[in-house]
Amino acid sequence: MLFFLLNSAMISSYGAYYIVLGEENFYMAKTNNGHKKSTKNSTKKTTVKNTNRNASAKKSANTKSVKKPVVKEVAEEVRVEEVKVEPVKPEIKKVTPRYERKATNEGFISKTKNTIQKNWKERREFVVACIIIAILVLIIVLLALCKRIPKTKNGEEVLASVDGLTVTSDKLYQDLKNQYGTTNVINMIDEYIANDYVKKLTKDDEKYVDQVVDYYKQYAEYYGASFEDFLSQYVGIQGVTNEKEFRAYVTKDYKKTLAVKKYVASTIKEEELKKEYNENYKEKMTVRHILIEVNDETSEEDAKKKAEDLINQLNEVKDDADKLEKKFKDLAYDNSDDKGTYEDGGLFKDFSKSGVDEAFYNASKDLKKGEYTSSPVKSQYGYHVILKVSSKTNKYKDVKETIKKDLAEKKLNEDSTLQVKSWDKLRKKYKLKINDTDVEKAYKKTVNNGSKKEEEKTENKEENKESSESTEETKEESSEE
Repeated sequence: MLFFLLNSAMISSYGAYYIVLGEENFYMAKTNNGHKKSTKNSTKKTTVKNTNRNASAKKSANTKSVKKPVVKEVAEEVRVEEVKVEPVKPEIKKVTPRYERKATNEGFISKTKNTIQKNWKERREFVVACIIIAILVLIIVLLALCKRIPKTKNGEEVLASVDGLTVTSDKLYQDLKNQYGTTNVINMIDEYIANDYVKKLTKDDEKYVDQVVDYYKQYAEYYGASFEDFLSQYVGIQGVTNEKEFRAYVTKDYKKTLAVKKYVASTIKEEELKKEYNENYKEKMTVRHILIEVNDETSEEDAKKKAEDLINQLNEVKDDADKLEKKFKDLAYDNSDDKGTYEDGGLFKDFSKSGVDEAFYNASKDLKKGEYTSSPVKSQYGYHVILKVSSKTNKYKDVKETIKKDLAEKKLNEDSTLQVKSWDKLRKKYKLKINDTDVEKAYKKTVNNGSKKEEEKTENKEENKESSESTEETKEESSEE
């Protein structure tokens, strides 16, 4: 086999030489040595042939003219004109003398050599490249032959071995399949479904991805590590070496979340959407608010007390609408921790339930125009004082998609098993078929166990919520006493 490969490489080089010279020059150069012999033989044959032709010409030249025929008169004399027969001159080809033929051959050979040299100069780079390629092919083949993986008697590749143990490729595959096969197969399928189901990110989605990337970059700076080291050591994301790859990783993961939300949104009926619209999305509000944030410097108790003091200051001018609004602007500018609204007197324009803290939205909705909250409103950010400025009506068609998205997110938050169930239905929608029986069993077991675990988490979450609510009630009762 090695001899065959070497021979193939030599043929490739010979073929490259043939390409450079061209077909005519290649064979002319190859047959230059035999050209003189064929010329000599041809000269001999031509001499013999011309000698015969000269003899024939002499014989024809000595031929006599034909006499005039005499015809006897029978009735009257008939005169017959004399007919001359012209001798046929044989065509004699000129034979090129031997010294002229030699000069011609030498010129032809010289011209051929010049053509070969010209072609070689013009195309020698191509020839060198072909030779190098042939050598590289030969080296690769030799290396491949040197690094041949040994095999067992039944044909399995031997990856590693020690005394008493042989690790084959089939055994490694089986072990990996049993440990990670189901997870990897489902991840590959889910990535494909997510990319197909959510073909393009919206501008808001792209902003979210940018925020996630910036968030991790800030943490990397905080720990004094490079972005790549931070991702691999602190976050545990392997195979991501730069910001571009991390952005792709976040996008891929976020598309899975969007795919589930989109599927859940598609299952919501029209009646449910309209009910949610009438209850929470029909009104579009504008308010002013003051946020007292709860943080390391300000405890929850201090924040609430400060908000109550601000309400008492507003009570002093509550009967005059103009003075009330001016007072609220000044208090917001001096005291609000909301950096996005404090400079504009705490103005928060044209919002509905989407993307707003539920407690904040409900408190704003319960107010009439020109009214403010009589007690601090607690949200996930701290305590608020809210003044209602105006309200408008949203059209159903304008907020329908927003309602779908928000309802889907709400359902997923309330029922943690919904995500597992939704992915299972999405895979069935894409006609998932698992041919390996081991992987199929593991997949069904994973789906069932996942649903049970999520149900347990949901129950625990509800119990914790109830216990926290009872604790809050106890605290309020004790504070009132």
